[in-house]
Amino acid sequence: MSDFAERIGKTLAEIERTKRMAGAPDRVASYLSPLYTSLVRDIVSEVKQQVKEEVLKELKNHNGD
Repeated sequence: MSDFAERIGKTLAEIERTKRMAGAPDRVASYLSPLYTSLVRDIVSEVKQQVKEEVLKELKNHNGD
């Protein structure tokens, strides 16, 4: 989980730096788009993995009954 938190933290920090440096609104949007895409992909991937682990855990518990 710390790897996930670290990736998210780095991406959020990069988003903040980009917002300050980009200047014009059109440039901000074009620079931030890939960063937000990366952020969403990381979050979805982590949630997907956690759900998968929980489902497998529940299936193991259910089959043990």
